[in-house]
Amino acid sequence: MTEITTTDLRRWQYAAINVLTQITGDAPPDLSPITWRVATTAQLQGEPGSGTRTERLASLRAWADHLGITLKDRPGTDGLVSYHGTTERTAKNGKSVTISLHLRDWPDNA
Repeated sequence: MTEITTTDLRRWQYAAINVLTQITGDAPPDLSPITWRVATTAQLQGEPGSGTRTERLASLRAWADHLGITLKDRPGTDGLVSYHGTTERTAKNGKSVTISLHLRDWPDNA
């Protein structure tokens, strides 16, 4: 088995940063920014930051449309609903990067 080195982890994180630069660079100007986490495992995890529930869900859906992600919703036993979806992009170094969108929120009271 091949050992994963610090150099590997950095290369994978740089790949994720490269893809993040691509997807935010070609985003429509009216697409609201979201919070991104860059993992050393060539993964990006996006989640809307602040705003109302409606604004956060609209932001998540807009990013999903931009990235071609089909969102799924899953009610939790605690009453919260998780919205999630993934896709992949290739960084300029050839590494495949997984992009995940996620939001966990209370359902509408209406």
